[in-house]
Amino acid sequence: MNQVIKILSFIVLYGLSAMAELSGQSAKDGDYLILSIGDTLYGTVEHVDRRGLSPAYYKKIRVTNANGKRRKYKRSGIESFRVDGVRYQAFWLNQSSDKIVLLNPKYDIGPNRGEQYFLREISLGKLSHYQMEWWDQGDEGMNWMDLLIKEGDSYFIRATQGIFGLKRKTLSAYFENCPELAEKIEQKELKRVGEVVDLYNTICK
Repeated sequence: MNQVIKILSFIVLYGLSAMAELSGQSAKDGDYLILSIGDTLYGTVEHVDRRGLSPAYYKKIRVTNANGKRRKYKRSGIESFRVDGVRYQAFWLNQSSDKIVLLNPKYDIGPNRGEQYFLREISLGKLSHYQMEWWDQGDEGMNWMDLLIKEGDSYFIRATQGIFGLKRKTLSAYFENCPELAEKIEQKELKRVGEVVDLYNTICK
């Protein structure tokens, strides 16, 4: 009888341990919000208000935990978050005018300078790819621009110019350290940002 109790106890404890592990994995694989002070909060993250005629960003990002408790956090106090499997990273971006000008290809990064943006993370590497997203008033469709940054740089370069495709002159100058890539861009052998990123991370030093 004692042996049976021991076996049953082991099964119960093992089951509880497995459930806890799966629960932890589920939380870590889902949405989360990381505060500037370093705390990570797991739960359902909401950063876009879709109740109006067109979507708009919440001034405070919401996170709802597994118990249904919701809290709001100022954007300035958030380092990054993940929603629906997509990670957004906070950056302070500025130009000479301290405003984002769509025609200007360079965006300097500086703490508490310019304006804070949460950039969508597309891929990371020696050359990393992000997107800046926004909605125009009355527009239900999202707009975005592709931004690239080399490892060690303190600024982003805008890679595309809307329907006109790659900003070839800007990118050719930016990749002067990798002539082979710059030439392929100039010769229009590459048409998409992803191709530029993959090639840089493959052949450039």
